[in-house]
Amino acid sequence: IWFYDESGALGDPKPYLVWAPIGSKPTVPYYGGKFRITMAGAVRPSDGYFFSLMLSNGDSDLFQIFLNELNDRIDKEKRNIMILDNASFHHAKKLEWGKIESLFLPPYSPVLNPIEELWLQLKKKFFHQYCAESQEELEERTMLALNHYMDSPEIVKSACAMSVYL
Repeated sequence: IWFYDESGALGDPKPYLVWAPIGSKPTVPYYGGKFRITMAGAVRPSDGYFFSLMLSNGDSDLFQIFLNELNDRIDKEKRNIMILDNASFHHAKKLEWGKIESLFLPPYSPVLNPIEELWLQLKKKFFHQYCAESQEELEERTMLALNHYMDSPEIVKSACAMSVYL
């Protein structure tokens, strides 16, 4: 069973709340850039396998690329069910799912998808109070973050186990 979702990272996000001594005023760098990257990922919580791609945005053509890449990496002898949300491009008739069966979550139910917890942890670890000065810098940071989790099945498994419904 796979869980799929997209998430975004901003190169110049709004400042987070931080702890600071009374009377001090912490500063957070802000460059004014509008850099953004979309991450698409699928996780198999049973063994911590995580696969992800960086995308320019979310649409059916880019989702098809993701499906193709995941199909190249899955065990075609086993049944592969992908649980995902109801984004309109996930329902496109032109999609070729290959050996993956789709199962859609009820509307407005992100808490049922354990990859949401993984995205939260990834963003906290790699993007909390982080500002990129260019799109390329944001892409490098995103690749570093995704590779960290793709190479760490035990961390992924732990993050998914924190999901309240597994």
